[in-house]
Amino acid sequence: MAQGRARLWRSGAAAALLLAVGFAAAVWWGRPRLTEEEVRQVVVTTIQREAPAAFFVTGTLHLTVTSTVANTKYFLPDLLRLDLGTTRATVRVPGRLSYGFDVRLLRAEDIRIGEDGVVEVTLPPLSVYSVEPELAEMEVQTEVGWARSQAGSGREVEQKAIRLLRDALREQGEKHLGDSAQPRINTARALQKLLTPVLEAAGLPSPQFRFRIGPELVLEPG
Repeated sequence: MAQGRARLWRSGAAAALLLAVGFAAAVWWGRPRLTEEEVRQVVVTTIQREAPAAFFVTGTLHLTVTSTVANTKYFLPDLLRLDLGTTRATVRVPGRLSYGFDVRLLRAEDIRIGEDGVVEVTLPPLSVYSVEPELAEMEVQTEVGWARSQAGSGREVEQKAIRLLRDALREQGEKHLGDSAQPRINTARALQKLLTPVLEAAGLPSPQFRFRIGPELVLEPG
């Protein structure tokens, strides 16, 4: 008798479990699914909302650049052309750059759902957003021509070299963005972190992403 009751209890528990699973599945599959157009709207709206001044920052770089300015002066250049020496200043400074992309270049048609259900996003090219040279750590080396003065030509070439630092940092940063895959990987991960909870809340369970950044690179962050 006891064994029969145990078998009956197990059968009842199994049936209840099957009913619960079936009910959960029915509720789950009965939920409204996001259309591709709705996914596009959620992705574009979320990125634009998080982007100050229409630019979405996805990472930072720490670089060190050097700029050099030289100035040579002659006495009576049209007659004697006596070389008074060359004054040269070399300035070296570390800097911090932020990068990302202009969200105004992100179009709705750049977002689609692949046949495998993955959300595919084609992003605009990455570019440098801000440049901040760390002037407190700047190193300056100046060589003054034999007939020149530190207060005159020395100070002049130093100031010119310092003014070139921001452009040098930006140029090196843009080159790094073009040559290195890591900034694009960081961008894909940043967007995955941003978009996952928003799409889940909108009704897309466990969204997977595929980001295309540039003409060939495809990233699927895990």
